[in-house]
Amino acid sequence: MNYSFFYSKETGGFYDHSEKEVYEASINGWPADAVGITDDEYNSLFDGQAAGYVIVAGDDGKPYLTAPPEPTLEETRRAMAAKKAQLLDEAYTAMKPLELAVKHDMATDEEKAQLDAWERYSVLLSRVDVDNPEWPDKPE
Repeated sequence: MNYSFFYSKETGGFYDHSEKEVYEASINGWPADAVGITDDEYNSLFDGQAAGYVIVAGDDGKPYLTAPPEPTLEETRRAMAAKKAQLLDEAYTAMKPLELAVKHDMATDEEKAQLDAWERYSVLLSRVDVDNPEWPDKPE
């Protein structure tokens, strides 16, 4: 069978057979472990990757799709800390004009209530444990 594409387990890369001479003339050359894949396999792999799957190599060197690995505890912790920081930034941004209105005795009763709600929300956010987050409801 004539293959248009090849995959290298060693490099984790795909290679277009029509460019084989270019690869062979390059410093790295054409991968010794390159295995042929059909156009349909090639397209299916990239469609799967676009849908969130990961391309890995089997024992035979052929690429296949698998679910992405679960995030590590540290990755989850960083993601939750980033979410917490983003939500706090949103809260502080919402509070600033309301604080100024109160400071200059220009706030309506509704604005005072909004400021109180955002302040309470920001306190609750600051107390969120990123290892076991329970996110408070954002004020309306």
